[in-house]
Amino acid sequence: MLAQRELTWEQADSFVGRQISRECLHVWPFEKKSYPIDVRFLILDRRNPVPVHRPDHLEIVVFESGKLGYEVENDFCEVGKNDVLVVGDRIHHRCLPLNASHTRARTVVLSFLPQAVHQGTPLGDDFQYLMPFRTYGAVVPNVIPAKAGLSRSILELMDRIRCEIPLETLQSRLAIRTYLKMILLTLVEHCSEYGDARAAFRKQTEARERIAPIFDHLQQHYDEPIRVTDAARRCALSVCCFMNLFREVTGQSFVAYLNCYRVSKAQVLLSTTDKPLSDISLEAGFCTQSYFGMVFRRVTGMTPLAYRMQSNGTDTAGVKLQ
Repeated sequence: MLAQRELTWEQADSFVGRQISRECLHVWPFEKKSYPIDVRFLILDRRNPVPVHRPDHLEIVVFESGKLGYEVENDFCEVGKNDVLVVGDRIHHRCLPLNASHTRARTVVLSFLPQAVHQGTPLGDDFQYLMPFRTYGAVVPNVIPAKAGLSRSILELMDRIRCEIPLETLQSRLAIRTYLKMILLTLVEHCSEYGDARAAFRKQTEARERIAPIFDHLQQHYDEPIRVTDAARRCALSVCCFMNLFREVTGQSFVAYLNCYRVSKAQVLLSTTDKPLSDISLEAGFCTQSYFGMVFRRVTGMTPLAYRMQSNGTDTAGVKLQ
């Protein structure tokens, strides 16, 4: 059951249409780029056609009521009450009206980037939480039918996430990450019922084990210069093989992952110490403070100083916010 506090249903057609680029990429407008997660209650009318598009984020959509057609990667089916859609950032899809007198559908949409699970630095089990998004739509249908009985528990967890937004405290972020992982665990368990998915999981696990030495090395030496050639050598792989495996496991290049990892270390120092930014940039492994600032802003959507003030609950003048 959804909590009624500040519950607002939005018309999705114009809202979503504005977010789809000319290249048919659906760019979600996360309010908090430092913690990209959002829950929306959307009414899908679809009288105005929406092009087949690919999200730049991950989506879990629960149909609360109504019925629509659903097109995904050139396949078509009907979706309705209590069906769940699992949409990764490699899937092209859209909803369509079934006929002229179709019933409007109400959907609860959880949108997020992988950083909401692992803060930009996946290690260990973090990869497994996100594995369904690499599997659904590939070897497993990304529509989970109502008869699977997953919608109620997922909706309740989505609503708990909604109630913790706008992420004003570290406790709320911890709660959101916990609820999100509970949802993802539900999807992992459902996905693992498919034999092909189990094979895909095993392949991913084997790939992760092949490059595990570099993750172990990063935890102790992230502040030191690390080249791709050095990382490949530690894993006893050629550079080409290492880069392919690394992207397969993490969804990122090694350099992008390393920068995100270092930014996450800097975030801890920014929120828990009074060290100057120049010292933090060096401790996190960045060669210069200017480069640190550029990478930090690209990853989090804010400057290191703004992140420190937000974490400490102060304004730009250093005054404590109520």
